[in-house]
Amino acid sequence: MTEQQEQRVKQAAQEFANAIVEAQRAVAERGISVQQLNTELTQQFFTNVIEHLRRMGEETRGAAQELVEQTQRSQEAAQELAQESAQVYMNFLNAMTPFGRAGSGEAGRGT
Repeated sequence: MTEQQEQRVKQAAQEFANAIVEAQRAVAERGISVQQLNTELTQQFFTNVIEHLRRMGEETRGAAQELVEQTQRSQEAAQELAQESAQVYMNFLNAMTPFGRAGSGEAGRGT
């Protein structure tokens, strides 16, 4: 092999080695950017999950508060209805009592 051929082989080997180094560098850089992207996506995913859970918690608290208020209103309405019903019944009994007394008094007078 002549010196010129040897020089070309060395140059080709050097270029090949440089190409391998550049390819490895590109692969490493791509791996780093993929890791960064995965990190960002993971952070975004968990941020979205946390935000969703926070909103669900707020909505659940609001629904629970509304349920408590509706239950309270229902209890108040039931209590008022019971009081009104008792009052109506008492008024009915009071209205019937004079007739019952008058009827028994008249029956006693008639004999």
